[in-house]
Amino acid sequence: MSIPKELEQVMKLRGGSVLGKKTILKSDHFPGCQNKRLSPQIDGAPNYRQADSLCVHGVAIPTIVGIHNVLKHIGAQKGGKAHVLWINLREEPVVYINGRPFVLRDVERPFSNLEYTGINRDRVEQMEARLKEDILLEAARYGNKILVTDELPDGQMVDQWERVSCDSVKTPLEVYEELQVEGYLVDYERVPITDEKSPKELDFDIVWMWKSVDAIYVFLHDVMVNKISQADISTEVVFNCQMGRGRTTTGMVIATLAYLNRIGASGIPRNDSIGRVSDYASNVTDNLPNSEDAIRRGEYAVIRSLIRVLEGGVEGKRQVDKVIDKCSSMQVWLSKYPYLFRLALSLKSGLK
Repeated sequence: MSIPKELEQVMKLRGGSVLGKKTILKSDHFPGCQNKRLSPQIDGAPNYRQADSLCVHGVAIPTIVGIHNVLKHIGAQKGGKAHVLWINLREEPVVYINGRPFVLRDVERPFSNLEYTGINRDRVEQMEARLKEDILLEAARYGNKILVTDELPDGQMVDQWERVSCDSVKTPLEVYEELQVEGYLVDYERVPITDEKSPKELDFDIVWMWKSVDAIYVFLHDVMVNKISQADISTEVVFNCQMGRGRTTTGMVIATLAYLNRIGASGIPRNDSIGRVSDYASNVTDNLPNSEDAIRRGEYAVIRSLIRVLEGGVEGKRQVDKVIDKCSSMQVWLSKYPYLFRLALSLKSGLK
């Protein structure tokens, strides 16, 4: 990306605690990412979809108008009958400027996310609050304008000045708090997850793999599943990430598994032994190859082995397959299949 010298100088002079040297504010809303097969198509909210007729929804990062439109579509506007739990899965610090989302990026790598693996909600929201302060301080030096970078449909990057005020720069938390004040029936949660990352269970033997998912399992179970489970059974749950694909779809699958378990429609019998590994599990092998077709069906060699040695394994896999089908109008990262398989069983057994 070739940057005019005067604009490059602006970036070099940046000295904020978050908006620092050689960082840019890149437009984070991509109407062009809309999957044309999805319906309805909601203005300002690309890739909106619902998991069948269940209370689970997904969307790419929306504009502020897009958030309003999604909530109205679901029926969570003032005077509406629906209540929404909106779960933002973005790990990256995001800020809204004049109703559009912008994300912090390295000027040398504008298309790559800045990763903050392991960051929690408090820290990312503190970063967003400081980013807002940095923007307003910098804008004061340039006639209440901030330099931002837009991405054109053909992928070209264009730097331009955006006029701002104290009221036109908002963190995501502030956006949802204002919606609540306006009467929208929405609760907001932030569960930061690194894009396209998953535990590498498939590289290990069956018993080690089953234990290795504990970190991500505990994190997602305690934060996401518990939030969903604590909400009223009729609550509409909406997930968003950046493009509304990997993280959002995984969240939708998790929420659907939890929902079906709550209404007693999981298809998995409830007892204390569900999901337990038998003593001879380490001796079980499966020499069948992981063909492409088998992997698409979730039939990893390690999953086939788990099905044979775990209580409720067959029912658990059947349930995960069914839920993925309900949520796969965009995509599912199949590398997360082992985690989802364990979650299906653990919801029934109380496994920790």
